[in-house]
Amino acid sequence: MTITSVTAIAKDELSKFAHQVAGHGDILHTRDKKVLIKPLDARETKFYKGAANQPLNAFFPAFHGTTRLDKSNDRENSNASEPAQDTHICIENLVTDYVLPCIMDIKIGTQLYDLDATPEKRARMELHAKRRTSAELGYAPSGLVFAGQPTGDRAWLYDLTKETVVTEAFVPFFNAAQAALDTEHRDLIVEQVIDWLVAYRDMVKVSETRMFGSSVLVVFEADRDQARKARMNNQSLVTVRAIDFAHSHWTPGQGPDCQYLFGLDNLIRTLQGIFSIKK
Repeated sequence: MTITSVTAIAKDELSKFAHQVAGHGDILHTRDKKVLIKPLDARETKFYKGAANQPLNAFFPAFHGTTRLDKSNDRENSNASEPAQDTHICIENLVTDYVLPCIMDIKIGTQLYDLDATPEKRARMELHAKRRTSAELGYAPSGLVFAGQPTGDRAWLYDLTKETVVTEAFVPFFNAAQAALDTEHRDLIVEQVIDWLVAYRDMVKVSETRMFGSSVLVVFEADRDQARKARMNNQSLVTVRAIDFAHSHWTPGQGPDCQYLFGLDNLIRTLQGIFSIKK
């Protein structure tokens, strides 16, 4: 299905996205599973549009514009005052080609609130960052799913510490790749994740943007046959992209985002340290 900014899609042409590991509100996907449909956020849409001519765009999911979701035939919509159409943002589905995807959503940065946050929300999000590893490390896993398992409760991720984020999140997550094939396969995936993070970090250094509350999404294949085939064909074993830009801005003249870079640097060092990979 081709998505444009003027096409209205009937709700019955879409299905609920089964691999949502973080965020709020249901995400849908098209019949061919190539495009995700999520409720429009004006700031996120503006950020994606602004990325079109920016080098950082190569590190984001492909943006397919917006579409109107036609709910006029939705029998579950019993509220007559609710509009029959509303606008959604359309982005690339990063897990569409995976059979048994392992997925981790990692929130990046020490600041989780936007520029226009109220004092109350700012105070609340600062406490949230201190409770998690965001304030101390500049990153925090906010969603995790192992191959073929439901997303389940994410609350335990919020209580991870500097030590347990390694032992209870990163190690078991990447060891799923080892379980699929072998230790070499796991290390190849971690190396590719680190390579992507280093390239992304270096691009963020020369960009002028603020991406509060955005994430890095990591996806790799845990299906044994698919993983073996990709490795034999020397194909990429993992997909990594920066996502979630509802609180992101292009900020020309303000220089790079130091608190965001702090998180990327620490994440790179953490993964290098866990798996003894030197770059």
